[in-house]
Amino acid sequence: MDEFASLVERLPAGRVTTHHGELAAHARDRWALAMLQEARGAHVAHPAAVAFPSSTEEVSTILAWVHEEGIPVVPRGEGSGRCGGAQAVKRSLVLDLTHMDRILEVDEVSQTVRAEAGVRGSTLETTLARQGFSLGHAPVSMGISTVGGWVATAAAGLTQAGYGGIEDALLGITVVLADGDVAQLKAVPRSATGPDIRRLFVGSEGTLGVITEVTFATARAAALAWAAFRPHSFESGLALLRELVQRPFRPLVARLFDETRAGELFDAPGASRGAALLVGFDAGAPAGDAERFEFGQLARELGARPAVRDLAERWWDQRFEPVARYESVMGSERSLGAGVIADTVEATGLWRRLPGLYEAVRGALLEHAESVGCVVGHVHTSGASLMFPFLLRASSDEEAELGYARAWDDALTACIAAEGTIGYSHGIGLHLAPHLVAENGEPGIALLRRVKDALDPKGVMNPGKLIAPRTQP
Repeated sequence: MDEFASLVERLPAGRVTTHHGELAAHARDRWALAMLQEARGAHVAHPAAVAFPSSTEEVSTILAWVHEEGIPVVPRGEGSGRCGGAQAVKRSLVLDLTHMDRILEVDEVSQTVRAEAGVRGSTLETTLARQGFSLGHAPVSMGISTVGGWVATAAAGLTQAGYGGIEDALLGITVVLADGDVAQLKAVPRSATGPDIRRLFVGSEGTLGVITEVTFATARAAALAWAAFRPHSFESGLALLRELVQRPFRPLVARLFDETRAGELFDAPGASRGAALLVGFDAGAPAGDAERFEFGQLARELGARPAVRDLAERWWDQRFEPVARYESVMGSERSLGAGVIADTVEATGLWRRLPGLYEAVRGALLEHAESVGCVVGHVHTSGASLMFPFLLRASSDEEAELGYARAWDDALTACIAAEGTIGYSHGIGLHLAPHLVAENGEPGIALLRRVKDALDPKGVMNPGKLIAPRTQP
């Protein structure tokens, strides 16, 4: 604790710890590679200390000290990230924001909510629901992720089709900069006063500052009315999904599963019935019944077979279960045994390129994994995001780790070659940072580095995440 004695003196008692149990608990997030390494006893870097601020002022005090001392700081919420964005680095101070968990205001007139960064998503949604509102943001990690983390990773959820990504809800934000200065960007629906500084911190992953407070727009809570269809192929399902979002339908949820994933989730073994498209409409919309009827007609015209609504309703009721399944496979339980690693690759592109993008990324993964499915979960009028859950099985954990690296490298290379983007809603972190030059080009990364250098001249803010370290000449 000697190294942090002067920090301890500036904060209330109990805010900083070097207890081994806390250091171990804050060493990693839910990145599959780090979980595998930990399970097989390989070295995973632990922080030197963990701080638990309870206010923006305390975060400011901590960052001012970090800036003075040149100690790396790793901001962290619940650690639900899957890309190593909250991975500790050597000598680092992990900044655990979960004690900043107050919902500060629900404005029923403006339909906004103001909350501290450490509020869990499920807590926020429950609070809003009591007053008849919803954030309209429902990531699978709802129960183990925080609102600050959502903004920091540019998250998107299951209801993105109706409400957009988290950036579409963000109205105001408070950020503590690397030197401890506090930037309070007020909540307004829109402002044309130069570049939107709020957006600078969306997806910044704690590399430019620490988000401590957010204000979101909310919506009136809506009940879902479901429609379910079985397109005969994934490509025909893509065509139907594109019609859904490009015509004047207004789905709140739209999810397309390819034949492999639909078979795993909805069909008896060996009895695949094709792809599956699940669509949730606003049950209370004035033209809701007519809209669902019209879409049903369109689906039939495009060759999709109607399926029972129960298919969609059961999936929605179980929508958060993938978190538990992932923990079962990758956590201490190791339910599928050693040598197994599971993860999900994202690839996003324009509608015209999606069939080729699907084949390219899926083909790359199948060279390494025994099971590869695809889910289209985030849609726009111009394109969509493909998610490829895969399972890789090897003779040992060491072989699985090598296969995992090759699978990801090949999949990301295929994605970029097919003119897709490698990130949509899971963040970049340590995992994908080395690929951002191929993604954005040298000029794009140089621009990002200039912003980083201006806001964090000592390079202490979540080093190695988002922007890979400079290579030595």
